[in-house]
Amino acid sequence: MGEEAGQLGSTRSFETVEGALTYPEVSEKLAVSLAQILARLLKTPPHEIIITPEWLCRKHQELAGHLFPEWAGRFRTTNVMVGTLEPPAYYKVPLLVHSFCDDLAERLRHVDEGNLPDIAAFLAWVDWRFQWVHPFKDFNGRIGRLALAALLYKLALPPVETAPTEPEMRREYLEALRAGDAGNLDPLQKIWIRRLGEAI
Repeated sequence: MGEEAGQLGSTRSFETVEGALTYPEVSEKLAVSLAQILARLLKTPPHEIIITPEWLCRKHQELAGHLFPEWAGRFRTTNVMVGTLEPPAYYKVPLLVHSFCDDLAERLRHVDEGNLPDIAAFLAWVDWRFQWVHPFKDFNGRIGRLALAALLYKLALPPVETAPTEPEMRREYLEALRAGDAGNLDPLQKIWIRRLGEAI
């Protein structure tokens, strides 16, 4: 979700420290940053990776700070619309992110690592909840996927594809996120069961 919705072939442009860049140009630069962040992540002992509000902000800064120093690494300061979703008001974001991180840590402690549906339910909740809060001005999808990659690593699971580009799978994923907004995480859990099953 976030900036991911409908961005393939987007004509959006961004004002960056390097001047005006198109969405594909920004995506290319962010892909390099994201690859570097993931490489560093995989060199970190899993038990040292703790997803906190500070961790999320630091990763967002590492991802986009070279292009958007004014707001990268900081929670959004305006209300936004993401497709048909109106995320929580900006002033609620700090508290919601703290709550998200606390809930994540507690849920992670109780995940049955031998139970695929249980793992999928946990990852589906993380996937949906982070995107629902939509804490940053932009690039929430990338940070959400980074958090999921960190959790897969902590759970000693292989990486999975979390950004479907095939139109039908992308539509299914976005519809599953919308179902989560309505209180039903079953469709997203099924997607995660399939993702994990294909990766293991």
